[in-house]
Amino acid sequence: MFTRDIAQALGGRLDGDGAIEISRLVHPARAERPSDLALAISADAAAALTRSKAQAAIISADRPVPAGSLRAVISVQEPRLAFARLTALFDPGPAHDAGIHPTAVVAPDAVLGEAVSIGPFSVVGARTRVGARTTIMPHVTIGADVAIGADGLFQSGVRIGDRVLIGDRVIVHPNAVIGSDGFSYAPDLNTPISFSPDVVVMRIHSLGTVAVGDDVEIGAGTTIDRSTLETTRIGSGTKIDNLVHIGHNVVIGKSCILAGMVGVSGSVTIGNRVRIAGRAGISDHVKVGDEAIIGPGSGVPTNVEAGASVLGYPAVAHSRAMEIFLELKRLKRVHTKVDDMATRLDALKEMIKKDGGSTA
Repeated sequence: MFTRDIAQALGGRLDGDGAIEISRLVHPARAERPSDLALAISADAAAALTRSKAQAAIISADRPVPAGSLRAVISVQEPRLAFARLTALFDPGPAHDAGIHPTAVVAPDAVLGEAVSIGPFSVVGARTRVGARTTIMPHVTIGADVAIGADGLFQSGVRIGDRVLIGDRVIVHPNAVIGSDGFSYAPDLNTPISFSPDVVVMRIHSLGTVAVGDDVEIGAGTTIDRSTLETTRIGSGTKIDNLVHIGHNVVIGKSCILAGMVGVSGSVTIGNRVRIAGRAGISDHVKVGDEAIIGPGSGVPTNVEAGASVLGYPAVAHSRAMEIFLELKRLKRVHTKVDDMATRLDALKEMIKKDGGSTA
């Protein structure tokens, strides 16, 4: 790929030679050969260009480099978006053979679209449909009556349960499980009074399914439970990190971000464009409004309004959480002052006693 092609794909401005052939992206400090393209959109990386062997670079438009210092410079207005597009251009995807591997087990009535690839020891269940150009890596299990869209990627070890619906361009990373049964029992596990000595805990079976929209990404080791009767839903464009758990009956809106180790309890409803930071937990039946932000490590026991930013355990408004943290930091000074006052008061009482006065 030539520098002129990259500039055009990014919508950036090219200054210099547009015919340099680029083979890889590197940090400016790692540039070694003419075909390296130095990515210098951060302040630190841009500073490293002065010591780099790079001949071509991508820079942020607000951090220009000295004229003539490089053979080619591509400047971009929105560096983070350019970074996303650039890495997509240079990512070949996981190595795999085209077609159906001889060890794969595909049900006779499964329907595979054009140019589907299925790796070694993978299983595709009865009546399942897989869209065109979808890649299924080795050791993937896909149940019966599943519908998968086009241009998807299912990494090794993924498990898809029966009747799950998955849209186009979905990426599922290794060992994720979509469509496992929900954690639901009788009597109610949250009611201590029902846990008498002779209690028998009975399983409530999960008869529903999971529906995943288009352009969703699901991280490694993540689990998404099927609903009890209806559908657990993940909206289009939502990105889910590694080791996230999403309980049964959950509905998540469009373009949400869930960072690593988030736990979403059953029957939670999450709006569109919600951001949930790492290790946050949301209690069952909670509703989170559109464009809300939940901070790292937060425990969310009650509803969160649209546009709100909450933090802490239990989660409160971000501004209130900051006040609480500052107040906790002040406690040591407060205790020191109280101890000092108590010491002085005790000394004053002793003086009064010596003078024969009353301490009452």
